[in-house]
Amino acid sequence: MAGLGCCLWWFLAGGLLGWLASWLLGRTLGRSEADFAKAVPAVTTHAGHSGGAVRASTTTAGSSQSVAVSAFATHTAGIDLSAARAAGFMISGVDNFEAIEGVGPAIAQLLRSNGVSGFGALAGMSVPALQALLDAAGPRFRTANPGTWPEQAALAAANRWADLRKLQDELIGGVRRV
Repeated sequence: MAGLGCCLWWFLAGGLLGWLASWLLGRTLGRSEADFAKAVPAVTTHAGHSGGAVRASTTTAGSSQSVAVSAFATHTAGIDLSAARAAGFMISGVDNFEAIEGVGPAIAQLLRSNGVSGFGALAGMSVPALQALLDAAGPRFRTANPGTWPEQAALAAANRWADLRKLQDELIGGVRRV
């Protein structure tokens, strides 16, 4: 019976430490999300009057960047989900950016929360604008390399899933092999 009492104390101590760790992480993550929301630049799109052209701009404290995006880039319909699945991509919609090599769930959410609404919109962004967005989001995102994201997104938007798979076979973490 003495052995059971000893184990019970260890289980109680472990449960208390687990609860304390969960509580501390919850407070820390909650605070960092608020700080993150302040630091992330807003991406807005403005419809042009000539030929449906669109401009996407990112605004951070004291600076503004503008990127020309074609009408094709704002078109979100027309993604052939069955063709994507046949090429080995398990996507559920036009803004499933995790299909882009080098983009994980956190970066995909960052893109969505900044108005990037689909593969076409991502394809229309410049690499410097994407890097500025990542830099403004904090040190956690600064290590990502968006160098091939617009190219990959353009293939996805054009339903060229086999070509996208071939390109991704040449990439390591979204970066071309040397």
